[in-house]
Amino acid sequence: MIGVQAPGGSRDGPTIARSPAAGGRTRAGMPQPRRQAPWVGAEPPVVPVVVAGAVALLGSAFVEILLLRTLGVLTGIVLVAVAVGTALTVRERDLFTAGVLAPLLLVGVLMVVATVRPAGIAVTELDAAASAPQRVISGFVDLAGALVVAHGLALAIVALRSRVARLRRRRTSELVERGAIAPRRRL
Repeated sequence: MIGVQAPGGSRDGPTIARSPAAGGRTRAGMPQPRRQAPWVGAEPPVVPVVVAGAVALLGSAFVEILLLRTLGVLTGIVLVAVAVGTALTVRERDLFTAGVLAPLLLVGVLMVVATVRPAGIAVTELDAAASAPQRVISGFVDLAGALVVAHGLALAIVALRSRVARLRRRRTSELVERGAIAPRRRL
């Protein structure tokens, strides 16, 4: 049994016994508060999520260049997956990053590809002697469909998560006002 401070109790006051075997519920049957995202199980910091997304997109771009000699569908699919995965995974306070990640990540990957392997961005109307900025812009336009889908889905998920968080905060404050739960202590 784990001792937990009862609502309104002091640090040395009464505690409620909570059994880990009871599925995270108190003896009174009240659910134990969760601090994890229900769809993932945990909310990692934004930096590792962004780095993992960048590595995944860059890796898929180079695999596609090795196999097909140019960027295309695989890079677009991975861009959508990274944008959606980031929006679902990051903490609530990092949702802005998830909302703006897709275009920034695509530009970064296109800049790397245009520098390392310029022929990897091969748009039909693009001159073979085109500069790196021209290739980045052409690649951005070429992958615009995937970017619109990725960015749209990411923004929709961010809006949904923000709405759910706002409703959860409102419900929690109502429960605190009624005395049903103890206010959360800030560290």
